[in-house]
Amino acid sequence: MKSVVLFGILSFLVIFAVVFLVTGVFSGLKRASEEKTETEDVTEQLDDEFALERKSLTARTEDITRREEMIGDLEETLELEKAVLAEEFNKLNSMRNRVESMAGLVEENKAKSLRKLAKMYEAMPPEDAATILSGIEGDIVIDLLKLMKDRPAAKIMAELDPARAAALSNMMTAEEGN
Repeated sequence: MKSVVLFGILSFLVIFAVVFLVTGVFSGLKRASEEKTETEDVTEQLDDEFALERKSLTARTEDITRREEMIGDLEETLELEKAVLAEEFNKLNSMRNRVESMAGLVEENKAKSLRKLAKMYEAMPPEDAATILSGIEGDIVIDLLKLMKDRPAAKIMAELDPARAAALSNMMTAEEGN
């Protein structure tokens, strides 16, 4: 009889455990299945979002790479343009130096010519020099008179038409004021 009671208790425990496990397992399985479905849904959503982000980042990366290539090309072009401009600048500087040199020679030749003319007019009789200077532009006459010694210049001025002599005197005074 002990064995029957023991068998009964064991049977009861086994049945109770089976019922508990079955009900607990099924509800746990159901919950696990629901959680798994929810997790799969969330995972799918996250995968979709990550895929979109990945595509967006890939597109941005490609755009940045393309822009970097364009910038690289522009930098190369800029360097070439800088080299061309530097060469042109050097050519222009060379031309400017030549022009300045030539202008200096022209000025030097002009100054020589004016000095020579001034000596020639100093050597002429004042009335002849005045007659010739009456037909020459005022600025040139002033330059010639400045190169002459004071006495011959004064004699020539005295022989000029008084209005012309006054105008030349005013122009000389204005130049000296500058």
